[in-house]
Amino acid sequence: MKKFRIFFPLLALILLAACNNDPKMMILANPVAPVLNAPSHSTSAYNKDSAAYVLNMDSTGLADTFTGTAANYGIGTTVTYSLQIDKTGDNFANAQTVTSATTDSLPVTISQLYTIITDAKTFNAPAGVRTSFDIRVMTTIGASKIPTYSNTQTLIIIPILSLKSYTIATPSSWYIIGMGDGKWNYSKDGIGASMFPLSVVSGKAYLNSGAGTFTYTGYFEHANPFKVVDNSMSWSDPSWGSSDGALTPVLSSSSKNFVVPSDGYYTITLNSITNTFTIVAATAPSVNYTSMGLIGEFNGWASDVALTAADPAAGANNHIWYTTYTFTSDFTPPVGTGGCKFRADGAWTYNWGAGTFPIGLGTNGGTNIPFLKGTYKVFFNDIDGCFYFIQ
Repeated sequence: MKKFRIFFPLLALILLAACNNDPKMMILANPVAPVLNAPSHSTSAYNKDSAAYVLNMDSTGLADTFTGTAANYGIGTTVTYSLQIDKTGDNFANAQTVTSATTDSLPVTISQLYTIITDAKTFNAPAGVRTSFDIRVMTTIGASKIPTYSNTQTLIIIPILSLKSYTIATPSSWYIIGMGDGKWNYSKDGIGASMFPLSVVSGKAYLNSGAGTFTYTGYFEHANPFKVVDNSMSWSDPSWGSSDGALTPVLSSSSKNFVVPSDGYYTITLNSITNTFTIVAATAPSVNYTSMGLIGEFNGWASDVALTAADPAAGANNHIWYTTYTFTSDFTPPVGTGGCKFRADGAWTYNWGAGTFPIGLGTNGGTNIPFLKGTYKVFFNDIDGCFYFIQ
């Protein structure tokens, strides 16, 4: 890739000798402006699925390094390169300088870019919204400045606020509908038989609003079309479906159903902050279970409360389970002492727990789940260990 460097044409040397060191006479009458290359999109800040720079206010590291060809002033002097930004369509009437340097390239950190686009005094870009910005390079030399301006490149940026764990920010769930009992009952009553939730992920992945990253790995059948819906329980709201009756995703109230090309395991990944969705083929799990139960101090650890297979059409390939249960009292503290667990096939060979409630990512042999008094729709995914107690 070409770098910003200053050329020394023979003409400048001739002018230098002929003009008694007059600095104004040494500069070309029409300096050649730099050329700004297209962004490299080579850092983790650029999200290929959303075709945008997704900037988390807490993230560190580079947003991108912007490079191009050098300006030519006709003399060997220090040139300052400044990366300017403005909202697309404003023609740099409110241009702000992101960074300046006299080196070969212009690295910009996530923090620098996030701060300038979200500042209320500059662009006040709203969190979670795709906003288009134009950038250019301005060059200047010495006290006389003599600016030149490069061509323009466009950046799509989505700033997001501080992300938190699902244990701090309550995720706003998304559900698969159309599989299960096949009745497409998009209502609270349909949760379980007709709808089952996507799983949460570990780490800081959620906004206070509940938007964030959700995933689901399971067995899908070509004969059972489906969609992915939010918890609004309204078909007038946009849902994730296909634009082509296959697997090309679109978020729309008029989307078509997803249809997998063949029976098998697939993984869905949905980000409700950036509004991106993927579904790809997945590897089958190494273990299938014939039954799943809930057991704990609420019944003296004596027997399992049987969970129902949420996707009976999958047969032995079902990996998501549900039931409705009422706890008549809270667990016995501290966490890990009382509580409950999920276990497979009525034995302790495979049992899952986590010290969180009402959502968690259980691990085999993990900490007991600290339940609270109330009636819940209970879900458990035995592939990733995700559980929900939905009151």
